[in-house]
Amino acid sequence: MRRVPRTPILILVVGLLVAAVVFQHRDEPEAPSVAGTAAAAEDLGLPPANALSASWYCAEGTSADGGRAAETVIVSSLADTDITATVTVMPGGKEVPVSRTLQIGAHQQERLAVAEVLATAEPGVVVEVTGGQASVAHEIAGTDDVATEPCARSANRDWYFAGGTTVRGTQQYLVLFDPFGDDAVVDVSFVTDNGVQEPDQLQGLVVSRRSRVSVPVHDLVPRQQLVAISVHARAGRVVAERSMLFDGTTPDEAPTRRGIALSLGAPSPARAWTLPFGSTADAGSARIGVANFGTTASTVEIDVLLDNQQSLTPVSMSVPARSVVSVDVSDRVPPGSQFAVRAFARTVEGHAAPLVVEMLSWWPEDSNSTAAASALGSTRPARRWVVAYPAVEADGTVTVVNPGTEAVTAELRVYRADGGDPLSAPAAAIEPGQFATFSLAALGIERDRVIIVVADADVVVGVTYMGVAGVAMMAAVPDFGFGLPV
Repeated sequence: MRRVPRTPILILVVGLLVAAVVFQHRDEPEAPSVAGTAAAAEDLGLPPANALSASWYCAEGTSADGGRAAETVIVSSLADTDITATVTVMPGGKEVPVSRTLQIGAHQQERLAVAEVLATAEPGVVVEVTGGQASVAHEIAGTDDVATEPCARSANRDWYFAGGTTVRGTQQYLVLFDPFGDDAVVDVSFVTDNGVQEPDQLQGLVVSRRSRVSVPVHDLVPRQQLVAISVHARAGRVVAERSMLFDGTTPDEAPTRRGIALSLGAPSPARAWTLPFGSTADAGSARIGVANFGTTASTVEIDVLLDNQQSLTPVSMSVPARSVVSVDVSDRVPPGSQFAVRAFARTVEGHAAPLVVEMLSWWPEDSNSTAAASALGSTRPARRWVVAYPAVEADGTVTVVNPGTEAVTAELRVYRADGGDPLSAPAAAIEPGQFATFSLAALGIERDRVIIVVADADVVVGVTYMGVAGVAMMAAVPDFGFGLPV
């Protein structure tokens, strides 16, 4: 009998085992590296000042009569010369996209209702800016409320949300926009009170080129207190936003809410989040949603910062793998206060799984600002931030958080309509781990102005708008290249 060499057989067996392991784990979510998280955060920032052109993508909003959320695009110029912004509305299907070009003066802001460009049921909006640096945001209005959010600087394969709900009286829409020339194929997963849910119709969902899809989450995972969302594109890339419309119904074991909330998704989880907004003024309430989309457990530590330069005792909670938890922070904050939140993923058995953190706020029917608002936090600080000030009847409060270990000086600057030198509020000295606020109403700042915050070290900036038009809150747009060598 001929002897068979063992070495080739061993090599074959080892190779098959390795292939089996790779196949088994190829679709499991992986924790992003620190470098990957930073790169994802940079996708949400301003384009470089020397960029010849830059595109922004706005997913949610409607422009047809009877739509759920009338959309307006806001372009804020940071350039010293005139710039051009081309707003293109993509209706999808066989319909032809329609564009409108805006000429914007130096350091000026222009608004354009999407319906003035094209009235369509599912408008995906692309704004291409040439001639200088600018920030693009959009505003949606519905249910007697307003919501404002920066548009996305890029489409991505992955998007995450943490603070959603589908309790009775809530309509939640996940909006997926593919602005490119090839179809995208996505899988959508929900992490809810009752575990992970992956509806068949959202696995391998096709988002056709140059079109968008609105997913009625409230129909697919109804009556859930907590709904976190994960979007993963098998092919192509998309932009993901989520809106929630509350009709004032009192649900079981949940507060009564009325208004509209809008959030741009996070392109990746992270281990540290700063939420530079929050208010208990006018009987406001807020909850923090924390989602763990990974395969290992994590612990979140939530630190609430008060506007009197104090901090509350941090709260720690376990966040099991592929789960979502919620923390009521407003019940610990004195009424009528501004506050900010910092959240950190802490080590569990030597591993700190990255998380996604989002705030959901609401104001009751008997308040002066009956409304709802939501926003994800920021994961990376910067020295300059751009604030979109919408032309609505609402007063803004800009919050500047110092996440560092040294004191920071921050200044708020507002560009004038006549093109003169910007008006500056008195600079604020901010101790480590604390925040300062600027009241736009107290400073007499006109609405529809370009506003920036500049600091001598890295900070995180957000804004809250409250008034008869409703309430909106969002992180400002960071300029990661500011202060760095060109």
